[in-house]
Amino acid sequence: MKILHVMQSLDVTQGGPVSVLRGLVRVQAHAGHSVVVYTTQNHINILNNSAFPQANGVTVSCFPISIKPMLFSAALYRRLKTGVSNFDILHIQGLYRFPVTYAAWCARKAGVPYIIQPHGSLDPFLYRQSRYGKWALPLKRLYERLFDLPNLNHASAILYTAQEEMERSAFLRLRARAVIIPNGIDWEFYANLPGRGSFRRNIGFDPQTPLVLFLGRINFKKGLDLLVPSFVHVLDKIPDARLAIVGPDNEGYGSKVRQWCREQSIADKVFFVDHLGLEEVKEAYVDADVFVLPSYTENFGMTVVEAMACGCPVVISDKVNIWREVQKEGAGLVVRLKPIEIADAICKILADKSTAKEMGKQGRLAAERRYVWPRILKQLTQVYRDVIEEAAAKRRFGN
Repeated sequence: MKILHVMQSLDVTQGGPVSVLRGLVRVQAHAGHSVVVYTTQNHINILNNSAFPQANGVTVSCFPISIKPMLFSAALYRRLKTGVSNFDILHIQGLYRFPVTYAAWCARKAGVPYIIQPHGSLDPFLYRQSRYGKWALPLKRLYERLFDLPNLNHASAILYTAQEEMERSAFLRLRARAVIIPNGIDWEFYANLPGRGSFRRNIGFDPQTPLVLFLGRINFKKGLDLLVPSFVHVLDKIPDARLAIVGPDNEGYGSKVRQWCREQSIADKVFFVDHLGLEEVKEAYVDADVFVLPSYTENFGMTVVEAMACGCPVVISDKVNIWREVQKEGAGLVVRLKPIEIADAICKILADKSTAKEMGKQGRLAAERRYVWPRILKQLTQVYRDVIEEAAAKRRFGN
């Protein structure tokens, strides 16, 4: 099968979708498919980035950007216009930028089946916002009406990663078939976990310090404005607790978080760590007593699954779309977007080591059972085959 993935950027500091695509193309190539990735040279040149290596059977092409902020690339325009018909299927990763929009349009015109994976873009919380401010919202709505909504409605399928993500997009009344397939992890990477202590030593914590971990992009949607006051309540009950906030600050939001910590007089109890390597991230999960993600919206939550795979109990908001699965598996606690609820859940896990250990055990078992790549690849490949056969049938009957 000849598969083309199109994504606006493969900058690994931009969050989970890039990490997911990295794993997906690797297993697709290992299964014998021919896999090509088209992207733009946004932020970094991915071809020189070891975090997204080219593997056997995978070709990554980065095209120069001609016009920002829509990431228009004349070179990508030419490649897509003439080359889409060389593929059996297009997997469009995301919305709202030229590379993915034009790729879907080209597939429509060429009669090549394509699926769109919105990566949470259709969640009402994000749908009503624009990174460029309220003034840009009318332009966003116009762009949707002219381009993205027609692409979505004519897609062979829209791929959601959780039931909750699909339900939250229902207000758009999209006509395309909805498919739910979760994101995956490489279980071989998590099968043998490192011993405890490395991450703690690096930030100066002893083994007995109750450690709360946030790991992810330092971004407004992650609920850090809720986590800081929550941790104030935690310190009232567990004064020796410490909070580690780990992740890249791409938009300068971290300065606000640090200011909140100073205003709450907890700056000496909160430690900020920049982007970590893959092994270092695993060490952070292993050393944490509880992982916290109080997001306002999260279409999947790769960091939640990663924490579970490392045996770390989790506290997540009910806006993280896999919250039902986490709750069902007993891998942690689910809370509303209220600082006192977040704090109570953290304290419950920190105070009861036997419960925390059982949550970590159940989370690790669930991660291996639900979210490993072989299972996900089997489901996704079947979707690919179905839509390819349907497109072939339409061509045969001229419909």
